[in-house]
Amino acid sequence: MRALTGWRSLLFSGLVGVLVFQSPSAHAFSDPNVQVLRNKGSDTMIKAVRAWAEGFGEVDSSVLLEVYGGGSGNGIAALINGHVEIANSSRPMKPKEARLVRKRSRKPPMGLVVGLDAVGIVVHKNNPLNGISVSQLREIFDKKGSFTSWADLEVSVPGCQGQEIKRISRKNNSGTYSFFKHSILGKRRHFHPERYTVGSASAVIKEVSSTPCAIGYSGMAYVTGDQLKTLCLATDQGPCIPPTAQSIRNKTYPLARPLYMYTLGEPEGVLKSFLMWVVGTEGQARLKAEGYVTINP
Repeated sequence: MRALTGWRSLLFSGLVGVLVFQSPSAHAFSDPNVQVLRNKGSDTMIKAVRAWAEGFGEVDSSVLLEVYGGGSGNGIAALINGHVEIANSSRPMKPKEARLVRKRSRKPPMGLVVGLDAVGIVVHKNNPLNGISVSQLREIFDKKGSFTSWADLEVSVPGCQGQEIKRISRKNNSGTYSFFKHSILGKRRHFHPERYTVGSASAVIKEVSSTPCAIGYSGMAYVTGDQLKTLCLATDQGPCIPPTAQSIRNKTYPLARPLYMYTLGEPEGVLKSFLMWVVGTEGQARLKAEGYVTINP
């Protein structure tokens, strides 16, 4: 395991409560031969982490994986406070968070890129728009942006009364929120106050699918169904690129990103075994089956 450098180095989800995955075993919680790994974080990654936890439980029945949600920020906070062994994040750990890890645990944060993803820009299926640019997105979601109507993008959306744009956003504890804000708005800009915030990627998809006026953003693994449309995305100088496995892997899609699992210091024992299984053949096959992009072609 290496410190974070690019795609390959130094995650979790919006479930309330805890999901426990293991092979069938009586008295697992009181069995001294069962080792518990606690895992918390990114909403975007929940489908993948559930599949990994279930799959690894089939490989090693002596390991109990507790899976908690709450968003990337909450997962990293739990790692800082020593409440979990793994934090899942759909964004890189911030320098302030890394300093807190070292201060609290006396260990450096270590991480692994466990998959690839993209933030897709989604609109209702009846919206005639097929593509959008980064600067147009900024005009929609920026606090001082000038786009308030679909007419500003030179389209008329059937079923959208008044043609007023309805912005759908994640909450600020979400790694997807942080990634979108950093990539589209930058450091000195703020989100438009007139936006509807939801707690999960699935909620974004549900809201956009049922609202002709809506535009939102979500991890691509959750973009399913025939009631919405994913837009291609262009920089101001480049072509409009759809979020495909190829454009995500080669980073030509502007909102491509890696997905991370963070630990306190160099992982050892069963923790290391689990992480190596995740990035191995079986773990990556399960990742792909859940709609994400594998770290290798």
